[in-house]
Amino acid sequence: MLISVKNLTKNYKTESGKVTVGALKDVSFEIEKRKVLGIIGESGSGKSTLVRILSRLENFDSGSVEINGKDIYCFGKKEFSRTVQMIFQNPYASFNPKLTVGYSLSEALEKNCKNKKELIMNKLALVGIDEDILDKYPHQFSGGQRQRLAIARALLKEPDILIADEPFASLDAVSQSIITDIFIRIKKDKKTNIVFITHDISSAFEISDKILILKNGNIVKYGTIDDIKNDRTNDYVNELIEADYLLEQ
Repeated sequence: MLISVKNLTKNYKTESGKVTVGALKDVSFEIEKRKVLGIIGESGSGKSTLVRILSRLENFDSGSVEINGKDIYCFGKKEFSRTVQMIFQNPYASFNPKLTVGYSLSEALEKNCKNKKELIMNKLALVGIDEDILDKYPHQFSGGQRQRLAIARALLKEPDILIADEPFASLDAVSQSIITDIFIRIKKDKKTNIVFITHDISSAFEISDKILILKNGNIVKYGTIDDIKNDRTNDYVNELIEADYLLEQ
């Protein structure tokens, strides 16, 4: 099993410091190797908290998280970086504006790596960006291009898991379609597993093997695409699917 999450709980204190808010409540699920998991839910459902925990950017209060059978906090920093890479929602904050894109990409590789340029070219080809961009700076790229560059940089680590927090947010429809196609190519390559948050249910259905739906910190539904589409007994799941359908009209 690639990822095993059991009885995961995360609480936040309110501003008064007296009351705890359950961002995640006894959440349990497993992800098999070579699978893509889409996490869906309205704002405040706990999905961003979940991926931040999986990325080790946030602690949890109780429960357990294991990757490849190993407790998430037993990984050394470098080992975890080679195992899990995160793509953040805001593509404009992903790169240092003072560094060229080529320099930022090369930093993802070991210093003694002998074929840096070849590896970088391969990842740029995967995300559909020409190799003549290495001497350019982040401000010379659109948001969609920066997100593609962020994916390329993450993949240079050859991680087991690529986690993306709302990778389609703030992008136009064309850029969203390009990012979706990139994830499909990564999935077909079968080297890196993808876990991603999205409000775009149609993209989640297109990319994912399984869907995890959260509401108020609880799992509402977890299953295959067919499980989600064919089980119309849950009103919240129906609302999400129907809302996405209406947006496409």
